[in-house]
Amino acid sequence: MKQMSPRQHKVAKEVQHLAATALLQGRIHSTLPLHRITVVDCWISADLRLARLYLETPQGANQAEFIEQANFELSKPLRKYLAENLATRNAPSLTFVATTDDPFR
Repeated sequence: MKQMSPRQHKVAKEVQHLAATALLQGRIHSTLPLHRITVVDCWISADLRLARLYLETPQGANQAEFIEQANFELSKPLRKYLAENLATRNAPSLTFVATTDDPFR
């Protein structure tokens, strides 16, 4: 996989920070235990339209089900939050991935 450019890296870190802050402060309403989710890393595409957020899930939770539920419940509200707070023209589409799922990582 190609390395991210400095611009991609900067936007990815901002997306990671905003997502973690929104989840920790409860700005996104969900049935998941948001205060127990850790956003470990973020990857963003070259055109800044796709973002992959790597999550560390709570212990004792089924990782596959938790990530599936996070993608279903959190991606749209979190994208809306990013659109309001991120200094880019477009907010990226979000996909949540468990830290152990990606073979390229």
